[in-house]
Amino acid sequence: MKKTIKSLKSITVLGLILVISISCDKDFTNIESDIQGVKNFDATSKLFPFTAKTQNFTPYAANPASDLIGVKTNNLNGNLFGIYTNPTATFGTTVANVITQVAPTEYNPDFGDENRTVESVWLNIPYFSTLESTDEDGNNTYTLDSIIGDTDQKFKLSIYRSNYVLRDLDPNSDFQNEQYYFSNQGGLFESNLTAADLIYEDDEFFISDEEHRMPELNDDGSVVIVDNVTQIEERFIPGIRVNLLKNNPDDADNSNRTFWENIFFANQGNEVLSTESNFKDFFRGIIIKVTPIDNVNPKGSLTYLNFSDANLLFDYTNQEEMDEEEDDDDIVDREPTVYTLEFNDNIVNTFEQTNIENHDGDEDNLYLKGTDGSMATIELFSGNIENDEGEMVPSLDYFNSKKDEWIINEANLVFYVNKNLLNSSREEKDEPNRLTLYDLKNNLPIIDYFIDATTNTTEPELSRTEFSEVLQRDSDNKGERYKIRLTAHVINMLKRDSTNVKLGLFIANNVNVISESKIQGLNGDDDDSTLDVVPSTSVLSPKATILHGYDNNEDTEFRAKFEIFYTEPEN
Repeated sequence: MKKTIKSLKSITVLGLILVISISCDKDFTNIESDIQGVKNFDATSKLFPFTAKTQNFTPYAANPASDLIGVKTNNLNGNLFGIYTNPTATFGTTVANVITQVAPTEYNPDFGDENRTVESVWLNIPYFSTLESTDEDGNNTYTLDSIIGDTDQKFKLSIYRSNYVLRDLDPNSDFQNEQYYFSNQGGLFESNLTAADLIYEDDEFFISDEEHRMPELNDDGSVVIVDNVTQIEERFIPGIRVNLLKNNPDDADNSNRTFWENIFFANQGNEVLSTESNFKDFFRGIIIKVTPIDNVNPKGSLTYLNFSDANLLFDYTNQEEMDEEEDDDDIVDREPTVYTLEFNDNIVNTFEQTNIENHDGDEDNLYLKGTDGSMATIELFSGNIENDEGEMVPSLDYFNSKKDEWIINEANLVFYVNKNLLNSSREEKDEPNRLTLYDLKNNLPIIDYFIDATTNTTEPELSRTEFSEVLQRDSDNKGERYKIRLTAHVINMLKRDSTNVKLGLFIANNVNVISESKIQGLNGDDDDSTLDVVPSTSVLSPKATILHGYDNNEDTEFRAKFEIFYTEPEN
């Protein structure tokens, strides 16, 4: 049922995109025909007034305890993990935690009956990274695809057994719709945890771009060294990799052995290991919780977890394995005694945001922030403009009067970064490279997004750059200007009498992603006056920026601009 619901939704969205695209293609065809018949023309541009103001995704909350409304964060196309304190104080600190289900890849396991012993329980959750080089000893060098903050700063990592049941379908909809979980529900998920639920804790964890290396061991447990080089048996890409048989990195006693034996060995042949639903009701998942070492001055770094390549490996031995090893030391074909669990269902990000200032409604400056953050609402053609006779008239009326006189060549929105309000210590990675512009009535990017042929799936930061240009930076790599093209959107207004809908300017972590995140407690509608969903690409960005707004009474070089370029036939 869940897959059917998602498929129907996808078909609906694709259908809407197709209709919009076909309509827009017809417009362009008509315009191109007009241009071909024009022999003499004047090319010019005109600035039009508009309004832009900051809008929070959800009501302002001074601290996590007062955060009563969040944004949907389950089943995103990535998950944030860590701590990020923005160098610009007004954006405060974001702590990103995760609660996730985990399920075996097979059921009704046979762990053997005699001398069963747990050898390790490795939790492997890779970060998104890129292999840069490999040296002569086989050691790999990686760079993390997205990391932000101070990587030298450590924080506490705690891993709990969850007691909260994550559902796939919502019982309030008779199990017809997806169950939503939200960014502010960390307290709910953790409310019934006890000390016994804490599996592992590392008081000095930090996000590293180094690979994990498992050394080869001799029979006596010593590390194999050849020509002064440690021999590596297995390598793992950068990520969270901890042995949950231990309750902390220095636990030499493997204190969690009984815990894991009770989860698996004690339930061999029982219903809890017979089906996915039974197992998830018994072992409801894990909570990956991050805590700053210094709550007054929180520091750390933040990156993305790749759960699609994550697993939990329950490695054990039994009498059968020991007998085989004793009979033949060179056995290579024996099935490994490893029980594998994967993360392939509900994964929920929760955010704890502190020391954030409220800029909701600000028009002089536009405060854009990801996660459960803020955007700018835009209303084009708001205000008066001087017409051809020198009279001040409503700008939308003036624009519509040019329906049979203008051929639109291009229309742009340009926003300038307010460098004076951003901390000068910010680094290149602190500023978002891309913004996206949404039609808030249909909760989709404007039509110019869909007709942009520069789609790039391998390098999303370079995708759809005709629609939304990459942030222009100065010689110090500080952000200067964002530019959004809305040519087709404006043409539809002029040639097809399309509605002048309210628009939303958002930070985009990946412009190729157009899925949406619901606002808690609101139902989706086609009314652009209510913000009931936001792009999930913005929720997945921890970054923020401040832009100069549009002041109709003051024309400065950094004032935001809405400019239309057009040709006017002379013959």
